[in-house]
Amino acid sequence: MGSLVDEPIVYGRDEEREKVIKLLGVPCGQSDIENDNESVSAPAKRRKKENVSVLSIYGIGGVGKTTLAQVVYNDERVVKHFDLKIWVCVSDNFDVNSLSKEIIDNAGKGYEADRMNLSSLQATLKEIVMAHRFLLVLDDVWNENSREWQKFYAPLSHGQVGSMILVTTRTLKVANIAGTMDPIFLEGLSGDVYWDFFKSCAFRCENPEDYPGLEKIGIDIAAKLKGSPLAAKTLGGLLNEDMDAGHWTTILNSELWELPQKEGDILPALRLSYLYLLPHLKRCFSFCSIFPKDYEFNKSDLTSIWVAEGFVIPQGNMLLEDIATMYLRDLTSRCFLQQSHRDPLNYVMHDLIHDLAQFVSVDECSRIDKGRGQIRIPKTVRHLSVCCTSIEEKKLMELASYDKLRSIIILSKFRRGLDSIIDCWFRRLANIRCLKLSFCKITKLPESISNLKHLRYLDVSGTSIRTLPTSLCHLNNLQVLNVMKCPLECFPQGFTGLHNLRKLYPIETAVSKISEIGKLTSLQYLPQFEVRKDDQHKIGELKHMTQLHGCLHIKKLENVESKEDACEAELDNKPYLDELILEWSRGTSNSHHDIEVLEGLQPRQKLKQLEIRHYGGTTSPSWLRPQTLTCLSKLHIEECSKLTELPCLPPSLMSLVLVNVGLNSLPRLWDECQDSTNESKTQRGGDNSSNRSSSLRKLHIKRCFNLTSLEGWLMPHYLPSLEEFRVEKCKNLTLLPPDSFKDFVSLKSMAIDVCPKLTCRTVLILPPSIELVVLDDCGNLDQSLPRCLQNLKSLINLTIIRCPHVASLPEQVMCQLKSLEKLFIWRCEELSSLGGLGVLASLKYIRIRNCPKLADSEPPMFDFTDEIQRAEIGLRIDRTTLLKLQSLRNLVPFIRELEIWSPDEPEMFVGEDRELLLLFKSLKHLQFSFCKELNSLPTELHRLTSLQKLSIHYCSKIHFLPENGLPASLTKLDFHGCNKGVYATAGDV
Repeated sequence: MGSLVDEPIVYGRDEEREKVIKLLGVPCGQSDIENDNESVSAPAKRRKKENVSVLSIYGIGGVGKTTLAQVVYNDERVVKHFDLKIWVCVSDNFDVNSLSKEIIDNAGKGYEADRMNLSSLQATLKEIVMAHRFLLVLDDVWNENSREWQKFYAPLSHGQVGSMILVTTRTLKVANIAGTMDPIFLEGLSGDVYWDFFKSCAFRCENPEDYPGLEKIGIDIAAKLKGSPLAAKTLGGLLNEDMDAGHWTTILNSELWELPQKEGDILPALRLSYLYLLPHLKRCFSFCSIFPKDYEFNKSDLTSIWVAEGFVIPQGNMLLEDIATMYLRDLTSRCFLQQSHRDPLNYVMHDLIHDLAQFVSVDECSRIDKGRGQIRIPKTVRHLSVCCTSIEEKKLMELASYDKLRSIIILSKFRRGLDSIIDCWFRRLANIRCLKLSFCKITKLPESISNLKHLRYLDVSGTSIRTLPTSLCHLNNLQVLNVMKCPLECFPQGFTGLHNLRKLYPIETAVSKISEIGKLTSLQYLPQFEVRKDDQHKIGELKHMTQLHGCLHIKKLENVESKEDACEAELDNKPYLDELILEWSRGTSNSHHDIEVLEGLQPRQKLKQLEIRHYGGTTSPSWLRPQTLTCLSKLHIEECSKLTELPCLPPSLMSLVLVNVGLNSLPRLWDECQDSTNESKTQRGGDNSSNRSSSLRKLHIKRCFNLTSLEGWLMPHYLPSLEEFRVEKCKNLTLLPPDSFKDFVSLKSMAIDVCPKLTCRTVLILPPSIELVVLDDCGNLDQSLPRCLQNLKSLINLTIIRCPHVASLPEQVMCQLKSLEKLFIWRCEELSSLGGLGVLASLKYIRIRNCPKLADSEPPMFDFTDEIQRAEIGLRIDRTTLLKLQSLRNLVPFIRELEIWSPDEPEMFVGEDRELLLLFKSLKHLQFSFCKELNSLPTELHRLTSLQKLSIHYCSKIHFLPENGLPASLTKLDFHGCNKGVYATAGDV
């Protein structure tokens, strides 16, 4: 898991970064720091002798502690040095249980931490860290209780030698409680570096030289910011709003700069930026304080809540959600919110900005949080969130007395049943507009919900609700209803009377049961519509649903009676629809009927994505033309085996996927008529090259059995942007233009899979941009191997399957694959040498199966082991004799995971082969899978001193563990489908 915010450019922290990396014990090579930076003081004299050391970075809020930690965390040297990296945002809620759960979840080992008590959590955490040299970043820690810290640290202290915990905090006290090393004090950016950063924030795309009067004012403002990057970004956004000297001078002369400031106070620059927000933005920003620190706001959820709360001011005919999105962009541009790098649709808030939000909303917004102690909830509170998993029923009942409440948002998986509690709320809190009860223990909504006349946003997703009360249909102001992941059986009679419902998030099976859904004319989101023959589910229900956004999936189109019936849907009058999926049921095709229906389903001109499934027609509709669908970027046609022709497709197309389509040739991606016009222009001295090219980036062809050739179509000058090319199971495809591939300068992925009739007139040459290559049963195209791999310095993933012409992978070719990480080889019957493996410094995964001529008679080769610094490797093989190959034997000391899969050997690592086990210096995980002939485990397993996990899957003849025992380093046994005797002896280990 990475850190929350991705900074594209980091100013002035190079030496600090190197210092921290060095203190983490990461080998820095030539980049080791010779002189300490003055702004970083961290002598390691106080370092305690622990397997797991703790280094703290402390400094004022907004100085860049998190950014520095993030840069370190993502540094390539750090990534290679630690085999497990975890990032946890802590903030002011230092709860040992919650933190332990989050670390276990982020470790990605499949444990169900939610069901564990503290003792189980700590035992599991200990088991995880014992297997790794890990780096754990704890961001924004406030805990000053040393006992709590020791309780938290205890299981982590069992990590492998060299493991590290990196803590960021605002206070020296916290840094000292956590640290086993002297902490690093991080000062603000200084001098020219800070001015350069401030200029980039305040002037952005403008040239500072064009505003000579502003530069002097800007320098004076920057001097007041104490080197804080956060202050520069936030105030810079405010200054950039108005590039006028009067505006900048007003900011410079504000009285806020003169207010006395204590340590930990909100920076004056942030207060100033808030004061200059427009009122509607202030409301939206301050509302966010009810969410805990480091919470990731989903864009759709947040904007919908703003609309429901009435924060969004109408502007002409614009949708309120679009206006709310503008608000979100405004707040982001001024750094009050930041886009999450994990999900571009999510936003986060810097902890200091969150402090500001809490400060300005103290009377209206409140939060019940376990780590915040006894927080007094003011009677004036309008918006309240609950962020803890347990709370006394009495206190929840008391919330019914806060009659000004407009929002109740529960953000944790609440353990207590809430059925009786919400009934009490519904009866007394008549002003509620927003109610978020997702994943709470609720079995039903009471009829008293009808009392919430102002309710606009209701989220009960993940609850146990099976039916909705009839009284829900009286909530005429309801805009958003989320019942995802509920076992909902149906919607109540009269549900379609909710004329203001804008967003409905149901399970698909339930939404298909809504009768007369066309009455929900304000609905913006409808995951699917299933056509039936009865009057209440005909396709004409879609006619007046003109507000639909995003994707609409229409199923069972065989139930549409005619073209005229299809036209009733008026899909061309859906101005906000971006994606359309048109699907017939399998086995229902009627060629003439399907052609007529599809013709009547013409979408709007600006549709971006179109999928057609199980269409039985032979021809495409007249509206599938560049002139009609001018913005089409994705076209997927699947299981349309009768479709034999497609017209010229729009040049805007970026993705074309054809699965089991009856085409004899691929459609043109340029306009033939345009070509002829341009040809006459060319004869008069014009240039038509730009008109005969496409924007296509992805081309995927599968099971198109009538297709015989791609020559004349798969040409670089027609497809200059092609990045991904895949052709699968096209059994009659014979011709490709192999010499053209070298000119696809953007190509990153090429896969040719089970096209056995392919012939290759010339050698396949691949472009240096390629990152993934798959060649599987590709006719005689494999004759180009290994020559076609030359100069592929960007290649990361190489798969070679059923390529009978490949005899070797020599060093001369393989040494050029500088970036290769994954190599899969299967059923290459003539392959006899892997001589080039030793030069692959980036190799991380190797799989070799069913290559019978690979034997221990490889020609002698140079051992590059001492010359190359390489990553640890995962290896899967189908027989242990492959380990005798010199090419693989040289890699054995670097193998971290070894899986022996489906061999026919009755015994392994016996006789002189016993010594092979001693070469596995780094082996952490050994797995035997489907070894049906294997009678016993190797007797020398106990000599694998680094082994931590042993897995035995479906090896039925193994009855006992080895007599000599197992390695003392072993922490986990993993058995599946084995003899009962193995389980019995394992119990004694």
